[in-house]
Amino acid sequence: MRGGWVLAVVAAGLAVPAAALARPPETLACAIKAAPEGLDQKVADAILTPGTPAANATQADLRAITDACAADQLLNDKQRDAYFSYTWGRMGRDALDGRLAALGIASALIDRALDIGPGNTNNPADKVTPGDLRIVSEALDKAGKPPASVTSQGWQLITGWIVATALMFDGQRDLD
Repeated sequence: MRGGWVLAVVAAGLAVPAAALARPPETLACAIKAAPEGLDQKVADAILTPGTPAANATQADLRAITDACAADQLLNDKQRDAYFSYTWGRMGRDALDGRLAALGIASALIDRALDIGPGNTNNPADKVTPGDLRIVSEALDKAGKPPASVTSQGWQLITGWIVATALMFDGQRDLD
């Protein structure tokens, strides 16, 4: 009977789909590490001005890198798309963080205001609304930075941060 119990436990463990297991951080970092210097800044620019020829070229460049990493990791087509979304959002966030900081806007304030980040709500990218900017505006005001003092460039960066964050967490959610 003891052997049957062990077999049942092993069989139950094999029944867990591979997709249910979280990806290790080094797997998610593959494309980030493989990207040429400066691509993160181009991704941030593309998030801020989607649909332009430059944005489309940047997407194609990053897609080639994420596809190579996805092939090494044996990801299926859906997972490849999710990995691209994750990497696009993460690289955008990395670059936009510095741009926001240069304007005196803490990206952590945006994350807290919108409940985004690890372990938080992380609304999907298609659920980002103009109301999100109102919430961020209120958070800025409470933090002592009058929303009226934020330039149009600042609001564009805040919007880009929200979109990049949503894309990153959408991709990560679809990979796990």
